[in-house]
Amino acid sequence: MVTSVLFAFPPDVAVADCRDRISLSPTPDGEEFAATGRAAIQSIDSPARQSFRVEVGVDVPDGTLLYVFANGQPAGLMSIALGVGTLDLSNAGGAPFPIEVDPVCSLGPIWVTDAGGTTLLEGSF
Repeated sequence: MVTSVLFAFPPDVAVADCRDRISLSPTPDGEEFAATGRAAIQSIDSPARQSFRVEVGVDVPDGTLLYVFANGQPAGLMSIALGVGTLDLSNAGGAPFPIEVDPVCSLGPIWVTDAGGTTLLEGSF
């Protein structure tokens, strides 16, 4: 006798957690500023605990603002200090998670721009 079991989940319920890291590649404009970067996503007990982090190194003056985009949507901004900037989004402490990057497991293209909209770094999960 063969018995099969089928589980049905509503379309908005995630059935798997995720964890991934990527390197962000400099564009020709980013190379002018020695731009480097990486991004990481993590979801545990999805969507109960999610995090999205982007770190960059870039040769620009302290206080320069850079903008992070994910899946074509603005995800946040970072201020550069000593050539380094970080955008760190998490709902681990009960804070609301930005809808633009929720759920993190479905993020694809990521890019970082300057205030003028020039892309300095790009990559994709």
